[in-house]
Amino acid sequence: MSPRAPRRPSASAAPTASVSSSDHEPDTGDGVDPGDDERRARGSLEGGQVHRALAILELLGDPESRGLGGPVGSADVPTSFGVVEIARTLGRDKSQISRLLRLLADAGFVEREAGTLRYRIGTRLFSLGVRAVSRRLRDEADALVEREAALLGERVEVCVRSGGSAMTVATAAPDSELRAIGWVGRIVPLSCTATGRALLIDLDTPAVARLIVPEGLAQAGPGAPRSLDELVARIGEDRGRGLSLARHEMDRGLLAVGAPVRDATGGVVAAVGVAGPDSRIDPVLPEVSAGVLRAAADLSRALGATLPPPSTGPPRPPRQRRPPTPSPVPPTRKEGVS
Repeated sequence: MSPRAPRRPSASAAPTASVSSSDHEPDTGDGVDPGDDERRARGSLEGGQVHRALAILELLGDPESRGLGGPVGSADVPTSFGVVEIARTLGRDKSQISRLLRLLADAGFVEREAGTLRYRIGTRLFSLGVRAVSRRLRDEADALVEREAALLGERVEVCVRSGGSAMTVATAAPDSELRAIGWVGRIVPLSCTATGRALLIDLDTPAVARLIVPEGLAQAGPGAPRSLDELVARIGEDRGRGLSLARHEMDRGLLAVGAPVRDATGGVVAAVGVAGPDSRIDPVLPEVSAGVLRAAADLSRALGATLPPPSTGPPRPPRQRRPPTPSPVPPTRKEGVS
């Protein structure tokens, strides 16, 4: 019997070799990882869910933007919505919206009312918004007072309400010798300062009384209001011109100007003010008032308030501070309390 000839490997047989795990991926022939399509699809799905969740939060937080509520200018705006109403308004599937609402509720961004089973904005989202506005206010205020002090040639400050007082959170002056440690955190009365009354500009009489009456009116200067009725009347005048004026109220010979700063809700959260000797501020009061209003509007826009866009004109040159003319009765306190 003749010996068997050795078998020759077939043409299709491949030599045995060790391969990496990546060699086991199917070869598509174009160098593209087939997992990319799956990842893109997953990312697209997740991105769609994020957009839908944001749309829900926007609807609950600002229903008027979707045309929900009463006539323009009325207070008839719903604060909570049912699943069907949300789905219909957003043009989405009800079950899809229901799942997202449950996820948002679990995270604390929305809340479900026990009695009506309707949803509203959650306290966690509100807390985040308050902290964000507070941080943004302080950051923006620091830059704003530096800019406006150089342009107006006067000390500029930003105040917020702290109980029945106005507290300075940012201030700057054009003169280095006037930069005093301790201005930030300083407390002044609401009733007889321009920034203080700017913080009260939206409040009605009962609300003003709740803030002022327990501590009493601060009767610091000869021009300060002496009664609640007088204070309310001055707030009404301030509201009419959109600007607070305090002449000889905190100190004799002191003139102060203040304007309210609003956030995205339209509420007053701070005030911008300028104060100085009456003999120096009064001759340029229109210019100073316009600068304070402009600064308050800029800060409001930075906090999300909806205001007309600022007018675009040539850059404003810095105003040269004029020395005050001698006054028959000198000021009794340090200049700059607004």
